[in-house]
Amino acid sequence: MKSRPTLKQLMELTQLSRATIDRALNDRPGVHPRTRSAVEAALRQLGASDDPALPVASRAASNALRVRLLLQAGDAFTAELTRTAASLEAEFAAAGVTVDVVNCVGASDEDVALRVREAALGAQPAADAIGIICTNTPPITSALRECMARGLGVVTLITDVDADARHTYVGVNNRAAGQSAAFLVGRHLEGRPAPSVAVVVATFSYTCHEDREIGFRSLLRQRFPHVNVVEVIKGADSGAATYEATRRCMETHGALDGIYNVAGGNEGLAAALRERGLAGRTLYVTHEVNAVTEPLLRADVIDYLLSQDLRLLLRTAVEQMRNAVAGGTPPAQALVPIETYSRYSLP
Repeated sequence: MKSRPTLKQLMELTQLSRATIDRALNDRPGVHPRTRSAVEAALRQLGASDDPALPVASRAASNALRVRLLLQAGDAFTAELTRTAASLEAEFAAAGVTVDVVNCVGASDEDVALRVREAALGAQPAADAIGIICTNTPPITSALRECMARGLGVVTLITDVDADARHTYVGVNNRAAGQSAAFLVGRHLEGRPAPSVAVVVATFSYTCHEDREIGFRSLLRQRFPHVNVVEVIKGADSGAATYEATRRCMETHGALDGIYNVAGGNEGLAAALRERGLAGRTLYVTHEVNAVTEPLLRADVIDYLLSQDLRLLLRTAVEQMRNAVAGGTPPAQALVPIETYSRYSLP
């Protein structure tokens, strides 16, 4: 019979801290069920592998993590994030991570909630963790809480939900992103006596849209009080809706000196500006480098893009999911840097 495994052996096999393993071995409160299971599996492997009735877990298996990534976002951003996830597939596989992307573009909140529950209980192999971009609405947050209660790690990306419905938010500081946009707009329009600008949002159910708009307005009030925010345009994250809403706004308020789009639908916004001969004349700040925004930036229709490194975003999200599943103490936020691009600084 083998001697009792040492803490060092258990730490190497489970990748857990000495303190966490000690709490699990001594049956102390506050140990996540998945953590306890990982320690028990390591004990069986190291201390009782001569018993044929007990399974022998490999190091790779103990590190395996199946992630379900649900994207309730706009078309262009979803396509870009899906492409980025595919580019990291080999890297993640080497670390024992499988990422299944679920496209929820245009899905209702109830449908997204159903897909969240399917991640834990569906016919497909159950997920260990959920990464999600979604609205902060009761159907979805309720489903996320259920998954957390079942031991799944839950991480929000780009936009957040109620703090008790996820372990960690991963993304930029959206309030600061709105302030950055306001600084760019205010500086550019500083010499004009009473410039008019509009803000485009999809829905304030996306906390990132709300936080960006709040940050934008607050900095304009503090630093550039002469800039007038004339309207919040509801673009619904689609090109067609954003085109119609922007066109109506300009029919009411005339030519805009600046526009800040916190959402998607940039192809529609650009079309509305071109229609009135304002493309390249109206200062235009928005978010994300993707197949829609990059050509508009290169054509001088968009002036600035606020974005983040999507590879860093996904790597950080997977790291925090693994941390949550292992029963660690995930941070409430894992912020990534805000990146600002003009046509001259695109990678």
